[in-house]
Amino acid sequence: MTGKRILLILFVLFVGIYSLTFQGCRDDDLLAPPYSELTFSSDTILFDTVFTTIGSATKGLKVYNNHNKRININSVELGKGSSSEFRINVDGESGHSFNNVEIEANDSIYIFAEVTVDPVNQDLPYIITDSIIFRSNETTQNVQLAAWGQDANFIKPDDEIYINGDTIKCHLINENTNWTSDLPNVVYGLVIVSPENTLTIEEGAHVHMHNNASLLFLGESTFKVMGSMDHPVIIEGTRLESHYRERPGQWGRIWMMATSRDHEINNAVIKNGTVGLQVDSIGSHVEPTLTLKNTFIRNMSIAGIVAQGSHVVGENVVVSNCGEYTLNLSLGGKYDFRHSTFANYYNISIRQTPSLVLNNYYKDIEGNYQVRELEKAYFGNSIIYGNLTEEIMFDFYQEGKAVNFSFDHSILKTTKDIAGNNYMDVLKNKDPQFHNISDNDYRLLENSPAIDAGNPQISQDIQYDIIGNSRLERSDIGAYQYYEFEDDDEN
Repeated sequence: MTGKRILLILFVLFVGIYSLTFQGCRDDDLLAPPYSELTFSSDTILFDTVFTTIGSATKGLKVYNNHNKRININSVELGKGSSSEFRINVDGESGHSFNNVEIEANDSIYIFAEVTVDPVNQDLPYIITDSIIFRSNETTQNVQLAAWGQDANFIKPDDEIYINGDTIKCHLINENTNWTSDLPNVVYGLVIVSPENTLTIEEGAHVHMHNNASLLFLGESTFKVMGSMDHPVIIEGTRLESHYRERPGQWGRIWMMATSRDHEINNAVIKNGTVGLQVDSIGSHVEPTLTLKNTFIRNMSIAGIVAQGSHVVGENVVVSNCGEYTLNLSLGGKYDFRHSTFANYYNISIRQTPSLVLNNYYKDIEGNYQVRELEKAYFGNSIIYGNLTEEIMFDFYQEGKAVNFSFDHSILKTTKDIAGNNYMDVLKNKDPQFHNISDNDYRLLENSPAIDAGNPQISQDIQYDIIGNSRLERSDIGAYQYYEFEDDDEN
């Protein structure tokens, strides 16, 4: 027998002995029942309201082996198996059931879950449940899964329109249309309202805008939001988990294009988009392009209201927490805001732009300045405040068209000189003392300088504040009249 052959035989024998020894060690290292219990980061994975067919966010569960030996989980599976509305991902693999999942001693793995809800044709939320079952030999454990599901009226791109030579996929509204409160209205993509037609959102309706969804109103079209104090219209994103409930940038904008007209928004909450309202129409010098009453606009990643050469009237309006501007009034126009609060404490990124901008010109593609008359920018009994030193910017072309702006019995955060006819009984840099800016709660505290500092003549025309409190006995500055409340009240 040659030396090489002897060495080969010895090597094979060594590998065999080592493999048997290693296998024996692995078996000895395995934790046997009844001691092989797992621990979990939560005993229930709960999903907030999920719209049918949309799917949910992903929720995570951490599974711990707190023992000094490894555990072999014979199976990890959904209780309803392949018929479950839930799906799980176990240690990087997706499916409904998994076998022989190992967790090393004093280690852990992640399991991720998501859900899609099937329609059941009912308007009230309903609950979907299942469980993740863990079987380790004689030990069985489970983690509960629960999701609130709800049917909706889904509005999706189903048409095409040609604008400036481009083909745009959209949902085209070419007749007068009502969105009701019977079911939530979930908007995908672009909704375009064609000329001479009106989109009306009825009292109590809920509109959920999916990622990048927008409403666009062409010339001669109209938007009517007809909420009430008790049943406002709510326009927000489709992500209803707690992490997203006040998160900016979840959808696009509501865009009222040139020559669209007679827009009205009453008792509405518009939140969590990119631009709340963009008003490009010059409208009429007699009738406003847009009238806003008792409306909250908040958590916009760019701006609450952008108006360009428009005619906008607002009363009892609260615009707050926007990435750039709460109110950008450019290219001249005509504006009148009374008993309104513009409060910008945006903290998701560093804001470098003031809350309010007034502008009367633009520079065309040939480099020429085009100046537009700022016929009126009036703020009566209003608050313009935030966390910057300067919350007001005037960007006026110094020649040509007239500029007319005024602040009447208002609180301003500014470094500007407030002497002169443009400022009437203005309180400069007086902290309004809002109740809770982190919760978008801009009610007044009892020592607020806004209390009894308003112009009573303005209050006579707007006798109730944004939540229905009377101004007949006292005129406070801003959208809220001071009243005594408990700290756990909601605005």
